[in-house]
Amino acid sequence: MRALALAGLLVLSACGGAPRRSAPARLATLRAGLASTDAAVRARAAWDLGQLGLTEIPEGEAEPAVSVSLREAAVETLFHAVSDPDAPVRRAAVQGLGKTGGREVEDILLSASTDVDAGVRGEVALALFRRRFLKRVPEYSTASLNKLLTLAVDSDPEVRWRANYAFTRFPDIRAEKMLTQAVKDPDKVTRLFAVRSLSKLARKVDVSLLSDPDPYVRGEAAAAFGAAKAAGELPKSVYEDPSHHVRSAAADAVAATGDPALAVRLEAMADADGPMPRGRALIALAKLRGAAESSRLERARKDPHWWVRSRAYEASAFLPDAAAILSAGVSDPDARVAAQALETLAASTAPAAAAAIEGVLRDPKAPLELIGTAVDAATERKSPAFAAALRSAWERPGLTAEVRDSLRKALKASGVTVPAGPALDPPKTFPPLSASPTLVLKTEKGAVELYLDASAAPNTAAAIADAARRGVYDGTVWHRVVTAFVVQGGDPRGSGWGDDGFRLVDEVNRLPFLRGTLGMPKAGPDTGGCQLFVSLVPTPHLDGRYTAFGRVTAGMDVLDALQPGDKILKALLR
Repeated sequence: MRALALAGLLVLSACGGAPRRSAPARLATLRAGLASTDAAVRARAAWDLGQLGLTEIPEGEAEPAVSVSLREAAVETLFHAVSDPDAPVRRAAVQGLGKTGGREVEDILLSASTDVDAGVRGEVALALFRRRFLKRVPEYSTASLNKLLTLAVDSDPEVRWRANYAFTRFPDIRAEKMLTQAVKDPDKVTRLFAVRSLSKLARKVDVSLLSDPDPYVRGEAAAAFGAAKAAGELPKSVYEDPSHHVRSAAADAVAATGDPALAVRLEAMADADGPMPRGRALIALAKLRGAAESSRLERARKDPHWWVRSRAYEASAFLPDAAAILSAGVSDPDARVAAQALETLAASTAPAAAAAIEGVLRDPKAPLELIGTAVDAATERKSPAFAAALRSAWERPGLTAEVRDSLRKALKASGVTVPAGPALDPPKTFPPLSASPTLVLKTEKGAVELYLDASAAPNTAAAIADAARRGVYDGTVWHRVVTAFVVQGGDPRGSGWGDDGFRLVDEVNRLPFLRGTLGMPKAGPDTGGCQLFVSLVPTPHLDGRYTAFGRVTAGMDVLDALQPGDKILKALLR
């Protein structure tokens, strides 16, 4: 499934949309670029040097020598660019050092934290985070942590939120005092990440944050009460909040307590709310009450909305007869629901799970969603017992490149020699746009206007514009909505497993993923297609890893209101 990493790494492209050249030649070109008299050329060269070091190292494996060599060469070159007279060059150099360097770049990053340019200081905060995110260092040193605490109270909010973001992935008790102050920050993004960081420390926050003007801050505050096992203190207003994101977070918070006495607060939500909070409430009630929720879940498994049925099957894992219910769910007429039933069943130890996985792999008529889910489950189990079924699936025609790649991994995990597969169709190139158009998506909740940046990602922007002209998006749904992260849609299958018959070369570029940034989902290098996502809040861990190709110019409130299954009624260009 084309999706975004909430944490961890995916396979990454080395230099975005740049021509694919040998690493030594590319390195020589970039070194020359840093010596240019043109500041824009120097800034691009510094950014590209950082991308040279942005590679995935699978868990438990050593970094290849060639990757180490490239990173070391990039670090050596970037050291000098941190003192460039032009601020954008210094920003790019600091960002590059955060991607390529380990302990050896700490001193220069700490020195850059006093730069007069707020953009440089903000990049220092993210660079300190990225070194840990990319596993260049095992933890924040005392010096790095103290610097993050200083940057977290910087005079510029763009610096403050980036420093607070560094603690959302790697919470640290030493930052607690600062974070308790940051939740009062006038900048809503800073408050958001401060509350999230406290939640990761299992600290509840001041109840006043449940009335914050920003719904994502309110949602994070509700989550913090859940993490602190204090959902019993949540006021009634949280369960009736106008934002479905907050109500959903409240359901999760109640579930986290493990206290059945609180379940009554979710009954109305589980019976008559929007699909997203209703689904979360169903799961929470099942966790808390088990068999007592059988009747409600039986009704929900028959609901006309695919999202509600999917979550009802996920919740059914907590019932005594879960295996039988989930096995039946694999036959649901909606492939999205069937795939969720299979995924939930496969996560159990029930004997029926293996039989269901094998049955799907051997079924020549199984929809793509089911095949992909079964392959993922077989990969996770690493059992030779699935070898024959996986081989059977391999022979099936019409599999997408994404599923075939997953099959290779599953066969390898099962100890089977991977057979030769059909050659992939080459990535598609579209006629370039003469100008950057606006993509208008008319949804059930209102219209969203998106500027397609043909200069930053020319082929991606052209592909999306072409899809819109051909009516590909008309009638599709937003199949994925993640609170305070992204909304994703545009899949003709409506599940995240589909495409429009083409794949795109990555055009990773310098556009940052901020609130409203338009990006391309993928399942590995050069696997983008017609789907798209929009960041609901800043997501800097996606920077340099995914293709950004535009931004929202109107209708951000519409995106905030979306729930899974909401339709794109019509797409047009202007």
